[in-house]
Amino acid sequence: MKKTFVRLVVLLAVVASGATLAASIADGFDRVLPGDWRSMLLKAKRAYEGKRYDEAFAAFQRTACAGDKESQSALGRMYLLGQGTARDDLTGYAWLKVAAEVNQRGYHAIVEKMEDAMRPEQRRIADAEARRLIDNYGLRATNMSCNLAATQGGHILDSVVCAPREDGPNLLLKRCVAEVR
Repeated sequence: MKKTFVRLVVLLAVVASGATLAASIADGFDRVLPGDWRSMLLKAKRAYEGKRYDEAFAAFQRTACAGDKESQSALGRMYLLGQGTARDDLTGYAWLKVAAEVNQRGYHAIVEKMEDAMRPEQRRIADAEARRLIDNYGLRATNMSCNLAATQGGHILDSVVCAPREDGPNLLLKRCVAEVR
């Protein structure tokens, strides 16, 4: 009797976790292989370095929606500079604010400079847009895990590495919602 009960509990837990996973995928997540995720990130960086801003913007938009902080920062800067999109300081600030969820000095420095230059009414509007993006693409919404890393093999933590949630051999990536800017 006890074995049957334990099996039933385990079975219900497996079914429930599968239902939760199915619900999360239905709620705007795609399954991708880890190599495809790395390729997306590399494609965005290479397009930007090659000054193919339209291509870079689209690629960074996809990885930013998935929750990658470096992509969110790059997308914010592209909005500020009008690279691959129309210049939009409000949206640029908002994406930079999403990237600044992690404690990386570079992300915080640019956000602080922008905030210092805003009038109170501008700041209220900008923060509302940032909150909307954080609600859709922040760490909690994307289930992304991000950590500081040293790119030069030293002790200075100068970059952010983000990892999507795993689903077996796949990674779960948050999709962009229709009204993403």
